[in-house]
Amino acid sequence: VAPDRLIAGEPLVATVRVANRKPVPLPWLDVRLFLPEGIEPANVGVGQPRGFVNAGFAPRGLERLSVRFPLASVQRGAHAIGPLRLRASDWLGFMSIEQTIDVKIPVIAYPAPLATRDRHLSSHRPLAETAVRRGLLPDPLRFRGVREHQTGDPRKDIHWKASARLRVLQTKLYEPATSLDAVFLVNVASYDQYWIQADPESVELVVSAAADLVRHAADAGRQVGLVTNGIDNLTHERPRSALARGPRSLQRSLEILARLGPYAVNSPEAVFLAERGRIPWGATLIVVTPKISTGLAGAVLALRRAGHRVLALSISPASQEMSTHLIARGIVLDVLHPAELRRAG
Repeated sequence: VAPDRLIAGEPLVATVRVANRKPVPLPWLDVRLFLPEGIEPANVGVGQPRGFVNAGFAPRGLERLSVRFPLASVQRGAHAIGPLRLRASDWLGFMSIEQTIDVKIPVIAYPAPLATRDRHLSSHRPLAETAVRRGLLPDPLRFRGVREHQTGDPRKDIHWKASARLRVLQTKLYEPATSLDAVFLVNVASYDQYWIQADPESVELVVSAAADLVRHAADAGRQVGLVTNGIDNLTHERPRSALARGPRSLQRSLEILARLGPYAVNSPEAVFLAERGRIPWGATLIVVTPKISTGLAGAVLALRRAGHRVLALSISPASQEMSTHLIARGIVLDVLHPAELRRAG
């Protein structure tokens, strides 16, 4: 199958190679390749079968041939094409031999990009370096010197050894945090009762929006990481992608998004706050969520207080009171309206 990694909506081709190792021709051979949900025959018409593709022909003696099946990926996810059924028979069909080959060919369909109508997606702006100027927070790992202590300086920043040497209180100075790290926090829970309720349509928008932002950050040369409370449809575990730069990191993040199901393993606030110790100081955090619940709002405020620039991108707008509260504390908010979105292409 080529390609075996593609964006949902793109075409692919499955090639079946058949060899008749005997000098005697076969009167008839039927080849049927079964397709999983999410992969369909290309240009399939109304009423035509979508779960398989097949071809029939009469191989000559010692003939080798290839059968190409044009396919289309219509849904994101990790798919397995197969099995393959071979059926040989005589011209009249009175006698036949059938064999099923248990082959599973993996195909990863990444989330399809979104397009907005008459509107620039302002959520991309905090990923640009213009966002760094408002996030010039001191990085405690980048010590650059001392200065004389001033009223209001935190006690924890006093450099005691330098103060003893100079006999005057000295305060530590740090380089500003200029992290180019972008950590995506993807929430698939649309309801507070995440363990029994799910909204697949909202999850698809969240996943596609997150994939767009991940691509944008990777193209800008940033290190990219991804944390989610969703469940991998294949492993049935909660996946994560560590911070890294380059094509492999981008591929890992997109594969996680491709395989996410609509159900959550835990609340977003519990998962995201548990990751605080693993997120570099000064990293930009992009929360992509169906809605901003009270618990999630508390979590993003805690992450902001921890020294991160935080963007919260939601499908449903937060209440006016919550929006005012978050914006006043440095959280950047943006909303994706489903009515404004369509698949790019």
